Amino acid sequence: MSIDVNVQELKPLKNFGDGCPGCGTILGLKLLLQSLDNIVLVNATSSVTPFIKANVPFIHAGLNAAAVARGVARSLDKKTGTKVVVYAGDGTTSASIASLINSTEDIIYVCANDQSNGMGSSYATQLSHTGYAATACVAYPQDYIIKLKKAAAMSGFKFIDLLCPCPVVWGYEASNTMEIGRVAVETGVWPLYEIENSTANLTKRPNRLEPLEHFTQAQKKIAIKSGVQEKINKNWKLLTEGRVP
Repeated sequence: MSIDVNVQELKPLKNFGDGCPGCGTILGLKLLLQSLDNIVLVNATSSVTPFIKANVPFIHAGLNAAAVARGVARSLDKKTGTKVVVYAGDGTTSASIASLINSTEDIIYVCANDQSNGMGSSYATQLSHTGYAATACVAYPQDYIIKLKKAAAMSGFKFIDLLCPCPVVWGYEASNTMEIGRVAVETGVWPLYEIENSTANLTKRPNRLEPLEHFTQAQKKIAIKSGVQEKINKNWKLLTEGRVP
C-alpha cells in the first residue's frame, strides 16, 4: 500500500489546547487528529486530557480505555466508516496488554509511549500476531502519519507504539524533543518498523546505527542498563532479516 504524506499540508486544528513545552505526547495527539477523519477518540485519562478540544467525539476512559473502545467499536454502524481510535500512555497499555493480544475489534490503538515505565522493548513485538503492529516516533511525523493512514484503511485491530519523548521524564531542554527522538531512532534504541503477517519491515533504515552513547549523552534521566548495546545489535539484525525481535 503506497501512501503519500506531505506534513506541510496537514489540516489545521481549531481550539487545540497547549500542553507542556516540548511534550511529545501532545504532539503525537495533534498529528493524529490532523491526519485522520471520521473517528471516535477514546482517551486514557492523562496529562493530555485537558487539551483535547478538537471537534471530534471523545471519551475519557482511564485504565479502561481498551475495554471501552471495544464496546464502542461493536456498537458502531459499519456503514458510517467511523473508526475507533485509542490514545493511551504506556502505563495504561501495560495494564491492558494481555487483553489486547486477543482483540479483533476494528480499533486503532496508539500507545503514546514516553517510557515513564522505563526504557524497554516496544509493545508492538508482543502484539505481532495482530492484523497490524508498528512503532513510530513523533520526531518522524511522516512515517507516523503513513502508519496511521495505513491502519485506518485496514479492518480489525491495529497497534502503533509511538515514542513520545518527555523533557521532564527524560531530562533535556524542551526545545530538543525532535532531536532527542531522532537520536533514539538513529541509535537503534527505538527502531521504526511495522509487522504484518508476523513479518517485520524496517521503515527507517540508517546506513549504520549510531553509538548508544549518543543517546545516553542527549538526555539525563533514562538509564541504560549494561548489555543494551548487544541487545540493540541483535534486534537490529533480526529486523533487517524481516524477523520480529
